[in-house]
Amino acid sequence: MNLGYAWNIANDLLQRLQPACERIEIAGSIRRECPKVNDIELVAIPKEIMRQPALFGDAQSLVGQTQLDAAIYELIEGGWMMPPIKNGPKYKQIPLLPKGIVMPIKLDLFIVTPPAQWGVQFVIRTGPNKPNNNFSQWMVTQKSKGGALPDGYQVEDGRVRMIEQEDYFISMPEESQYFTFCGMDYIEPKDRVAKWKR
Repeated sequence: MNLGYAWNIANDLLQRLQPACERIEIAGSIRRECPKVNDIELVAIPKEIMRQPALFGDAQSLVGQTQLDAAIYELIEGGWMMPPIKNGPKYKQIPLLPKGIVMPIKLDLFIVTPPAQWGVQFVIRTGPNKPNNNFSQWMVTQKSKGGALPDGYQVEDGRVRMIEQEDYFISMPEESQYFTFCGMDYIEPKDRVAKWKR
């Protein structure tokens, strides 16, 4: 699908899910302004469900649930989405059925919850992650191996960790901080190109 059409669907979905999230943004090829888009990618920090004593039913039914889960369920019930193909706590793949389309559009929904950091995840999920330009991989590969990440650190569970101190993690609530940590100026999504050094 073309970028304009994909952007409209992604933005519509963003508005529907925003009340259930602390933060939610469009990522992937739409954010990079690619002329042709194969799927929609969103990165989200969900709001937790307000838990109240259960009067009826299973008191455990809300365990692990978020307001985002509830919003997705409502969109499925309303026919805007199909049931998830993948439905993990960190990643959901959901076919979308916005009004007027025949073939479902794939949504990749990446969920940022502790210990993951937004800045790290937003860089990775914006990409690109292509064989000829794997910017995401380059950003999480150490400089001694040709990547952008300073030596002595690694990306683990969506955050940057010092290798020699397992409990030392770098706070990165914004992606600009990740670029700064790597000793780079911020790069606009459409201009992101891996610069491997061998």
